[in-house]
Amino acid sequence: DESYTVLLKRLSWLDIKNAFVYVFEKPIWHLNREKFKLPRHLYLKAALKNGEVHGIAGGGQRKTVSQWYNNSEIGPERYTMVLLPLFSNEMLYGVLLCDMTDRLFENGEFMANQLGAAAKMIDLLKANEQIRQQLEESLMTVRENNIVLDHLSKSDVLTGILNRRGFYNEAEEFLEKSRKAHKNVLVIYVDMNNLKVINDRYGHVEGDYSLQLIGKTLRDLMGPCGIVGRLGGDEFACVIEYHDADEGQALIRELYRRFRAHNEQSDKPYNVTTSAGTYLLKETDRTELSKALSLADERLYLEKQKKDKNVEKR
Repeated sequence: DESYTVLLKRLSWLDIKNAFVYVFEKPIWHLNREKFKLPRHLYLKAALKNGEVHGIAGGGQRKTVSQWYNNSEIGPERYTMVLLPLFSNEMLYGVLLCDMTDRLFENGEFMANQLGAAAKMIDLLKANEQIRQQLEESLMTVRENNIVLDHLSKSDVLTGILNRRGFYNEAEEFLEKSRKAHKNVLVIYVDMNNLKVINDRYGHVEGDYSLQLIGKTLRDLMGPCGIVGRLGGDEFACVIEYHDADEGQALIRELYRRFRAHNEQSDKPYNVTTSAGTYLLKETDRTELSKALSLADERLYLEKQKKDKNVEKR
């Protein structure tokens, strides 16, 4: 809007001391000899009053047609004025109400053309700014959607923890940071016992419940410092910094204890149990994550042989 005040500051060479720039809400396409329909409102953008120019605040800009010549900016004084259209080709952008002077009489057409071109440029700049703002908003929306999509692409729909892709991405990064900090990392491979039996005997809804319970239990056990993921089916994996010398046995015992406590309190007719194997990556150990998981899986297999295959509560 300040651009319109610049237009009025250029009128002194025409001996104009009073002038008012009104613009339409939107430019109006008007062909030669076509009947012109006045809009209900115009917007007073700038005023030149007794040689002093000032912009009009947003709340005071909107005027009805009857207020073109009678409003607080013009005041009660009487003037001899002329109303000139601000146009470029067939596009009307607004009007200029100004003093009728001898110099304006001689140069009015030239001046109207120049002001019309300037009004067009201002409108184009305004449109460009709106497009830029819309583009920024769109880019922000895209970034937010990408964050959501990235989260969804790395999350397991059933359990809400990381899926295989998400786990490997975050666990690799976790492992790299821990090595740089010279810290040991415990890799844990967890497998649900008897998922097929529960699905066959009690239905897939109960099987899904069991998988969800395992995901929640592992997430609670690892806390905010560990990474937990479902690798697929009934297989889960975790990584966490670990400094005890027992290679994770205390953590595994706590995992089993939590499932025992749940089963004792649960009204389900079956027990939810897991088997787990661990592999401790010491700070100098450069074993890859996939290899560490395989080694933990081998220990899990030995542990699984000890488990009771009967899922029904006695």
